Amino acid sequence: MVQLPPLPGWLRRMRMLWVCDGCGWRTAFLSGASCPVPGTGAPRANVDGDRRAVVVAEVPDREDYAFDLPVELLAQEPQEARGGKRSDARLAVLHRSGGRVEHRVFTDIVEYVGAGDVLVVNNARFVPSLLPGVDEEGRAVAVSIHSPQGEGTWHCLVAPQAACRPGARFVLGAGLQVTGQLLDETAAGRWRIALDPCDPATLYALAEPAYSPYLKQAPADPEYYQNTYASVPGAVGNPAAGRHFTPALLDLLRERAVSVAEVTHFLAARTRREVTRMLRNLIAQGGAGDLAAEDLVDGTRLSDEFDFPPAERYRISEHAADLINDRRASGGRILVVGTSALRALETVTGPDGRTQPGSGSTSLRIMPGHRFRACDAFLTNLHEPRSSELILVAALTGRDFLLDTYRNELIPRGYRFNYFGDSMLIA
Repeated sequence: MVQLPPLPGWLRRMRMLWVCDGCGWRTAFLSGASCPVPGTGAPRANVDGDRRAVVVAEVPDREDYAFDLPVELLAQEPQEARGGKRSDARLAVLHRSGGRVEHRVFTDIVEYVGAGDVLVVNNARFVPSLLPGVDEEGRAVAVSIHSPQGEGTWHCLVAPQAACRPGARFVLGAGLQVTGQLLDETAAGRWRIALDPCDPATLYALAEPAYSPYLKQAPADPEYYQNTYASVPGAVGNPAAGRHFTPALLDLLRERAVSVAEVTHFLAARTRREVTRMLRNLIAQGGAGDLAAEDLVDGTRLSDEFDFPPAERYRISEHAADLINDRRASGGRILVVGTSALRALETVTGPDGRTQPGSGSTSLRIMPGHRFRACDAFLTNLHEPRSSELILVAALTGRDFLLDTYRNELIPRGYRFNYFGDSMLIA
C-alpha cells in the first residue's frame, strides 16, 4: 500500500476522496491511501499514473437537499390494496435536455423506450433479516443480518450497543433456535457474526422482515413488498423502483423489441433504525434492557451524514453484460431501474463503456460530479429529503432541477413517496 503524506487541516474536513482506478471514479478513504478494486475487494494504490488519478470532492451538505415533505404523502399501501394494479402509479418524466417535466401514468413508460433498448432490473428478492433474541445475561438483543460470508459467518447490525464486543454470545430467532457469536467489528457499528444454523433459507424462516420504517403496519400481503420478477433471495431492503412493473407490462415491452437484462444487487441495512425499533418492541413486551442508554447512543451518532449504503454484493451475468454491450454497440439505449442496479452497473462498466460480467461487492457512492458510463435513462421512486438516493438522482439531473421538481411539481400535485409511492423517469 502506498501511504499518502499527512493531510492538511482543510482537507481533513472533507469526508472522501474520489479515485479514478481505470474503471471509473470510486471512493477511497481519507485515513489511508488505497481503495478496493471494484468487484474484488483487493486494494489498489491511489497513485498518479496513466490510468489513475486522485481528485478531491466534498460530500454535499445534507441541508442542501432538504425540502418539506408532508407526512400524508408517505404511501402506506400499494395500488393493489385499493383495487388497482401496480402499474397504476403516476410517472413524472424529467427531460434533462429541456428542463421540463411531464406528468403521466406508469404504463406510459412504453412511450419512452423503443426497439433495441435495454431495461436493466435488479432481480434480488427481499428476505426477512431481523433476529430477536437474548444475550448470555438474559437481556434483549436484536440482530439484523446481511451478506453471508461463508464458513457460517454473516455481516450484521446489533442493538443494544452495550452488547457489542468480540466473543459476545446470543440466542436468536423465532423460538431462539439460532446461536450467534460476535467475531469482530468490520466498520463503525457493523459486526461479523458466526451463526448456527447458518444456511440462508433457515435463517430467513426464523427472522422477521425489516419493512420500511415509514410504514405504520406490515403489508397485508407479503408479495406486495416484492417485485414481480424478484427471483434471487438475499436483499435486506427491496429494490423499490421496479415495483410498478407487471408481467403484462414487461411482456408488452418485449413485444416492442425492448430487451430486459437482469442483474443482482443485494441491498443491506444502512442504519440501526430497524434493530433499535425491534429492541424497543422486545423491551416493551417485557424483555430486559435499558432503552434510555440505547437512545443516548443513537442520539449522539453523527446526524449530518448521508445514509450511504455499506458494501453490498452484486452479480452481473455474462448474458446480462453481453446483452447490454451488444445493444449499446448497435445504438440502443440503456434504461436502468433503481439505484441498486445503477450502482452495480457503474461499478463494473469501464472507461470504454463496456460492462464486465462478474460478482463482488461495491461501496460506490454516486454524487453530483459522477461520470456516468452505464446509463442513458433512469427510473426511480420518489425519495425523502436529505437521502443518499436523492443526491444520486441529482447526479443525473442537477440539484436545482431536481429539487424544483419536487417542490413545485410533485408535492403540490400529491405524488406519493417511498416504496408504495409513485415513480420518476429521468429521460
